[in-house]
Amino acid sequence: MKKWLPIVILVLFFLLRLPGVTAPYYQDEWKNVSSSASVEAAGQFFAHPPLMQMLFVADYGMFGADGFRVLPLILTAIALWLLYVAVKNRAGATAGMWAMLLGTFCFYNILGALQTDVDGSVLPLCFLAALIAYDKIRALTVLAETDHKLRLKVHGWVLVLLAALLVGMLTKLSFVLVVGAFVLDYIWENRRKRVGTYIGQSIALGLVFIGIYIGLLYLIQAVYPAFSISFMMTHAHQFTSSGGRGWTQIIVQGVKALYYLSPLVIAPIFLVSRETLRKMRPCLLYLALGFLFYFVLFDFSQGALDKYLMFATVPLIAIAAVAIVEAIEKARTTLTAAGMRLSFGKILAALVPGIAIAALIFWTNFMHPLVVALYPKSEWFGRVAHGHWNILTPITGGSGPMGFYVSFLFIALSFMAAIGAAIIGRLAMNGRFGEARRVWLIPMLGIVCIVGLGYNAVFAEEYMFGDINGSSAKVLEADIEFVRQSPLVKQVMTYNDIGAGPLTKLNAYAGRIYATPDAEDLYRAKFAAFDGHYLVVDVPRFYADGFYAKFFGTCTILYQSVSKRISGTVYRCPKP
Repeated sequence: MKKWLPIVILVLFFLLRLPGVTAPYYQDEWKNVSSSASVEAAGQFFAHPPLMQMLFVADYGMFGADGFRVLPLILTAIALWLLYVAVKNRAGATAGMWAMLLGTFCFYNILGALQTDVDGSVLPLCFLAALIAYDKIRALTVLAETDHKLRLKVHGWVLVLLAALLVGMLTKLSFVLVVGAFVLDYIWENRRKRVGTYIGQSIALGLVFIGIYIGLLYLIQAVYPAFSISFMMTHAHQFTSSGGRGWTQIIVQGVKALYYLSPLVIAPIFLVSRETLRKMRPCLLYLALGFLFYFVLFDFSQGALDKYLMFATVPLIAIAAVAIVEAIEKARTTLTAAGMRLSFGKILAALVPGIAIAALIFWTNFMHPLVVALYPKSEWFGRVAHGHWNILTPITGGSGPMGFYVSFLFIALSFMAAIGAAIIGRLAMNGRFGEARRVWLIPMLGIVCIVGLGYNAVFAEEYMFGDINGSSAKVLEADIEFVRQSPLVKQVMTYNDIGAGPLTKLNAYAGRIYATPDAEDLYRAKFAAFDGHYLVVDVPRFYADGFYAKFFGTCTILYQSVSKRISGTVYRCPKP
């Protein structure tokens, strides 16, 4: 059964994601899809290295506009298998299967597999392929010292490593973080030898790699004129702005990334040992470089930071999986020393506290939470700071998801329970409560895993179905059907660009509304000049005392669909 378990996990991986393949495209998702209809359109829109637009054009050609999520799903499944292999090579098959399980249930990975982009699919695949090749080179190099026949295999894996790194870099410039992680790991591993020699070799190899990379960029530009190096560099330069950073936006996006990672991945980090970090050092270096890149060196406050931070999913999952396996082994050793064994019955009994706590936390979703507007952010932060946690948090972003609600009380209690259990487990594992209580680690791990699974289940369910707080996809479908059948509705301006795809297909798309406070003057003029209709799917809600809510309060409702806490409304508005 153990041999078949990775296959079973892969099947589960697909079952959890297939309902999201047909989800409506949102903001940048729709832009990526619509701009991939032809090479010419892709060249005018995509400002990244050439493989991104090539991949998207190929995706459009294979699966069409309506099936654009299929290719990222397939690539993410391949990456999940590579995650198993990479972690198995460094920490054993059990850790590899735990990594697959965490990757299967982690909402960030679910989102990445269904996003019309490369951050959750192509880049993790290239990183893991490079890590596997890197480890093969390290292992075979030692053996090749006595068996010269293995040198050819070493050279073959070097080519695989080079290809994985080049594909990653030719897809997105941020993949340079992976290159840096392997260079630093190579230097660190050889630090007790002639470190200067290895630093020199790393610099020389790095220069050769850069030369090959730049040469490939110019070659591709020559044979594929839709790609422009200057366009790519102009886009990259916008993140080097020396102006003031939007720290509130950076914090909000960083917290959102923690939401997506979930307690299932975050809590086990508190069990990490030095041995775990040693085994997974390239993942740790990748995370450290990513933190410097996204939070210190460059300003991503105006970008889709929640999408970019998806890079952390795979390395954190790998580290968390190894930490869990090592913790279980320590608990098993403690039981063996006490003359006991970790039986199936003991494991089931240890899961009871986790089931009870997860059930109580899940119940908080139905405590009639208040829907709070996203702007002004001070109101939302103020409620949280004063302990008024029974509010709904809008989960949305420029690159998806389209928008759904999750109770902040549920989110906070899930993190507190899982992290608290992990800390207690760590203290018990270290003997802080006495030798006899080291076995507390097992029920604490049960709490971490069950609470984490429940958390991700709620996020995935609300993203795909919205049966607790409402589905924006369902109300959008009803509203679009009204627009399709109404002869009077010709041009529609839509809130947060929701429904841009189907409205474009109906030739009714008239633009978008981003209801931020600093854009009020812009939209006063825009609304005054517009003679059409408006579509508002209210995730997030308008601030009741703000300009946008007051403006739409003067409008006539032509049609409204409702799904629990989410409504979709088609308005006809007077001139302001």
